[in-house]
Amino acid sequence: METALFTMRLKEHYNLAISAFFGLSGAVIPWNGIPVLPAADPNGYGNDVIREHVQMFGGDDRTLVVTLMDAWVLDPQTWGGLDLACWVPVDHEPAPDPVVNFFRNSGAIPIAMSKFGQRMLQDADLDPLYVPHAIDTKAYRPHDQAEARKSLGLDPDDYIVGMVAANKGNPSRKCFAEAFEAFKAFHDRHSEAKLYLHTEATGRFGGVDLPGLIHKVGLDPQAVIFSDQYRAVHLPQTAEKMGEVFSCFDVLLSPSAGEGFGIPVIEAQACGVPVIVSDFSAQPELVGAGWLVEGLKTYTAIGSWQFKPSVPDIFQALVKCYRRTDREVADGAEKARSKALEYDIDKVFAEHMLPALAEVQKRIDARKPQTLKAAA
Repeated sequence: METALFTMRLKEHYNLAISAFFGLSGAVIPWNGIPVLPAADPNGYGNDVIREHVQMFGGDDRTLVVTLMDAWVLDPQTWGGLDLACWVPVDHEPAPDPVVNFFRNSGAIPIAMSKFGQRMLQDADLDPLYVPHAIDTKAYRPHDQAEARKSLGLDPDDYIVGMVAANKGNPSRKCFAEAFEAFKAFHDRHSEAKLYLHTEATGRFGGVDLPGLIHKVGLDPQAVIFSDQYRAVHLPQTAEKMGEVFSCFDVLLSPSAGEGFGIPVIEAQACGVPVIVSDFSAQPELVGAGWLVEGLKTYTAIGSWQFKPSVPDIFQALVKCYRRTDREVADGAEKARSKALEYDIDKVFAEHMLPALAEVQKRIDARKPQTLKAAA
């Protein structure tokens, strides 16, 4: 989504090609006038083809490569020597050594996608630029809740807690277990509450068996609604349709172990929906209307710390949201929308992306030896 939003605008300023190492193999395909270049090895993270792509589709000393992915999976010897900037997520504190070492060994220019990430990279003695992620706030906008629920076949009288989270990794970075436990306690008090899960259910991509987890925590399966599973895997909903989905929620529940940014938090607020997020990584800086959940730091395999949200604190946040007056709901919707507008794509593109790329080119040019021209 971010690649689509930004490249559609960047193509008015640059000649572009997109390297899609994951999800495309076998042939170059055109997309909105931009060639999309395939991988040789879909598990190669682009390490196997990036230099070939640069030579074929760039081939001059003004070819800039910008990645949008975790930096620690990139081979610094392969990517080093390219004119390279990495728009990188940092969802640990401090920035993990593999991330920091990639920048030191490759010479890539870091672009942080959150202010938290920028601080973590600065603490590692790097000099990151800052370009936040963005959304189309014309597509993500408030809809009448009753009409939105009717469109999705949801009960207008239910109290709907929504989660929009990729089911990848086990244990889950999206903290499904803690969220389900807290919602179970909340549902025990409020039987009209429903948990809407916009995600893949079975964990087929290395994630969590969510129906099994629902059973383990003792949550009534009738209190849980899964989104269309074919679309969850093969045919993602449009931004406009997701605006309707978010508008069905009374609150977005997103107490993640760590976020490089956290796009659904902004998408929900653009639709006037408050959020419950962990008080860690990029998440606090995104909240205009909502609640921060406390918890404990936890050490991860990448050699740094993420976050385990407190189940009682999630429960209390759900209770506080439920108890809001109509006036507080309306005020919260205004604050949520106002916060989301800070991340509108046209605003972010003009104020952050274009200036950052100009600074990247300036830094790269400063590294290159200057050729003296003979006097005429």
